[in-house]
Amino acid sequence: MLDNNFIFFQMRYVAAYLLAVLGGNATPDAAAIKKILSSVDVNVDDAALNKVLEQLAGKNLDEVIAAGKEKLAS
Repeated sequence: MLDNNFIFFQMRYVAAYLLAVLGGNATPDAAAIKKILSSVDVNVDDAALNKVLEQLAGKNLDEVIAAGKEKLAS
């Protein structure tokens, strides 16, 4: 089981990824995420960021969000 703090801190990378996509960057890279997070003085754990990017690579965000909603509903 994952530690809740680990999940909480990973969510900042997901949120920054989504902000980048909403801002017009269809496939944000680590530099784009770091730029967003550094603008609000958030330190970046490169390993955690890379894990999130690997998990989202090649996926349609609408489908990822829909799958997440289904999991929350159950």
